Amino acid sequence: MSQNIVIEYYSIIKNKITQRQLNSALNSINKLLCNYPSDEIGYYYRGVCEFALNRYPQAINSYSTAIKINPAFAKAYFNLGVTYLMLSQFDLALINVGKALVIFSKQKEQDKKHRCIEALKIIEKERG
Repeated sequence: MSQNIVIEYYSIIKNKITQRQLNSALNSINKLLCNYPSDEIGYYYRGVCEFALNRYPQAINSYSTAIKINPAFAKAYFNLGVTYLMLSQFDLALINVGKALVIFSKQKEQDKKHRCIEALKIIEKERG
């Protein structure tokens, strides 16, 4: 597959996710990952689908793989933290959203930085 085909796959995958065709999106993602097993964005999207399907352990696996491939993948850290929150694993949620906050701050992504700060407040509140 060429880079253009990969970009087209991302477009199709995002469209399927938006339309809540999650199993179809997962099929497309898995096909992409068969050809590009080191594609962190594919693992990220797989995590998004798995999260939406309430498959939290699988989402954790996918986000973690994306982070192993690209340790600066702030969105994957953020989503990983939110997934841990759903499982009431507050310490892991705080750690991962905190990592996302640091990366977004370095990247000067103010809106995403503020989103992390709000998420950290929610996690602390849930933690008790």
